[in-house]
Amino acid sequence: MEKILEEETLLQIVGGVSLSGAIVNAFLSVGKFIFETGQKLGSSFRRISSNQLCPLQ
Repeated sequence: MEKILEEETLLQIVGGVSLSGAIVNAFLSVGKFIFETGQKLGSSFRRISSNQLCPLQ
Protein backbone atom coordinates (compact mmCIF):
# COMPACT_ATOMS: atom_id res chain seq x y z
CA MET A 1 0.00 0.00 0.00
CA GLU A 2 1.63 3.19 -1.21
CA LYS A 3 0.67 6.52 0.33
CA ILE A 4 1.49 9.77 -1.47
CA LEU A 5 2.06 12.72 0.86
CA GLU A 6 0.65 16.16 0.19
CA GLU A 7 3.06 19.06 -0.38
CA GLU A 8 2.03 20.71 2.91
CA THR A 9 2.81 17.51 4.80
CA LEU A 10 6.21 17.23 3.13
CA LEU A 11 7.09 20.79 4.20
CA GLN A 12 6.39 19.89 7.85
CA ILE A 13 8.92 17.04 7.95
CA VAL A 14 11.96 17.97 10.02
CA GLY A 15 15.19 15.96 9.86
CA GLY A 16 17.28 15.09 12.86
CA VAL A 17 20.95 15.27 13.65
CA SER A 18 22.84 12.09 14.33
CA LEU A 19 26.44 11.62 15.32
CA SER A 20 28.05 8.78 13.52
CA GLY A 21 30.97 6.83 14.89
CA ALA A 22 33.32 8.31 12.31
CA ILE A 23 32.56 11.88 13.40
CA VAL A 24 33.01 11.06 17.09
CA ASN A 25 36.26 9.24 16.32
CA ALA A 26 37.56 12.22 14.33
CA PHE A 27 36.86 14.64 17.21
CA LEU A 28 38.50 12.32 19.70
CA SER A 29 41.55 11.93 17.47
CA VAL A 30 41.94 15.70 17.18
CA GLY A 31 41.56 16.09 20.94
CA LYS A 32 44.12 13.38 21.60
CA PHE A 33 46.55 15.00 19.15
CA ILE A 34 46.21 18.41 20.84
CA PHE A 35 46.66 16.86 24.31
CA GLU A 36 49.78 14.90 23.30
CA THR A 37 51.29 17.94 21.57
CA GLY A 38 50.78 19.98 24.74
CA GLN A 39 52.42 17.27 26.83
CA LYS A 40 55.46 17.13 24.55
CA LEU A 41 55.84 20.90 24.39
CA GLY A 42 55.51 21.19 28.17
CA SER A 43 58.08 18.49 28.71
CA SER A 44 60.48 20.17 26.27
CA PHE A 45 60.09 23.57 27.96
CA ARG A 46 60.67 22.01 31.38
CA ARG A 47 63.81 20.16 30.24
CA ILE A 48 65.21 23.27 28.54
CA SER A 49 64.53 25.52 31.54
CA SER A 50 66.08 23.06 34.01
CA ASN A 51 69.06 22.41 31.70
CA GLN A 52 68.47 18.65 31.58
CA LEU A 53 69.13 18.09 27.89
CA CYS A 54 70.80 15.04 26.45
CA PRO A 55 74.34 15.88 25.28
CA LEU A 56 74.99 15.72 21.54
CA GLN A 57 78.16 13.86 20.60
